[in-house]
Amino acid sequence: MASSAEVDRAGRVMDLPQGTAPAVAKARDLPIAGVHVGALDGIRGLAILLVLIYHFGRSANSFGFAHPLLAASEIGWLGVDLFFVLSGFLITGILYDSQRRPGYFRNFYARRALRIFPLYYGALLIVVLLSLAWPGAGVWGTHSPAWLAFYLTNVLLAVEGPESAGILGHYWSLAIEEHFYLMWPFLVRWGSRRQLMAAAAAIILGALLLRVAMVIQGVDPEAIYILTPGRMDALATGALCSLAIRGQAGAMPFRAPAWAALLLCGAGALVVIMAQRSLGNYGALMQTIGYTLLAATFGGAILAGITTPWLKTVLEAGVLRWFGRYSYGLYVWHPIVAVILFYTPLTAALGVQPGAGDIGAAALVLSGIAGSILVALISFHCWEKPFLGLKKAFS
Repeated sequence: MASSAEVDRAGRVMDLPQGTAPAVAKARDLPIAGVHVGALDGIRGLAILLVLIYHFGRSANSFGFAHPLLAASEIGWLGVDLFFVLSGFLITGILYDSQRRPGYFRNFYARRALRIFPLYYGALLIVVLLSLAWPGAGVWGTHSPAWLAFYLTNVLLAVEGPESAGILGHYWSLAIEEHFYLMWPFLVRWGSRRQLMAAAAAIILGALLLRVAMVIQGVDPEAIYILTPGRMDALATGALCSLAIRGQAGAMPFRAPAWAALLLCGAGALVVIMAQRSLGNYGALMQTIGYTLLAATFGGAILAGITTPWLKTVLEAGVLRWFGRYSYGLYVWHPIVAVILFYTPLTAALGVQPGAGDIGAAALVLSGIAGSILVALISFHCWEKPFLGLKKAFS
């Protein structure tokens, strides 16, 4: 058992025997992508908890419950933006660390497909079958599931409105990530670290300027929020952070700048919230500089989380890592669970109805989260896990 720990220049914790010096190596040569960082699981866990609180809080509000805590749950939409930044960080690390290895494209896309497609298309199929068996429940939207099958949910919602995708409207964020997976690997394959950092910075600026133009032109706020080009700054911020720590000095020199970004950009985002007097995501200030400030805040949080020992310990808490492990399934299944629990005859059977007060609101939120956890666990262990086992063939 190691008796001391050192943080290496890639931002990883290495357990070393007492008196052993950390190996001297370039951060670029270290197998960063092959190391499991518990703090990042914790960040993923925080993101999914924010999303769950947001959606189930809104469900409670739709039943007529009114409580200050439910109002505060509106801030939970930030969970998706945190997911975006984290995805950019992790995916860029995987791609850059395997940049010159054989099977670069094959391995990346095969592993992504095995992780994403079984759950994505499995849930899509179940919802389509539910819509056929339960046509009056409002399970399905107004348009063909082909939009979702080809990862165009965000385009469908922007063009046809929120009812068009039914209870799988949350697939819009998965569409954005898939678009990122289709573009970014090709740039990483042939770009140098400096070129890729410059590209990421250009994407951040371009997304911000595009949103400013869209707001000035009076584009629907929903479209601004969910269309891919305007949300690329969050993914590119994560990519920029990931590339930054892969220099000669590694991650540790970025601890102070990370905290500066976390605190200063976080304060800027708070000013935006106060200026628009809303926790919502559709204000003009939030949709322009606000989204970019939040991305920088989350990028700083990720780097601070892997370089600051006390924060790393907090993020490695078992409960956060547990939610992080099942975050994908929780994200995919929770709206489906919510509709079945709350917007069908089952709602009355649960005794959850308007006027039930704080107890009813708590029952609504807790039963939704518990049901989502149960379904996500079953999905992971009975359906997703066999596919994940195949990833070792594409190391």
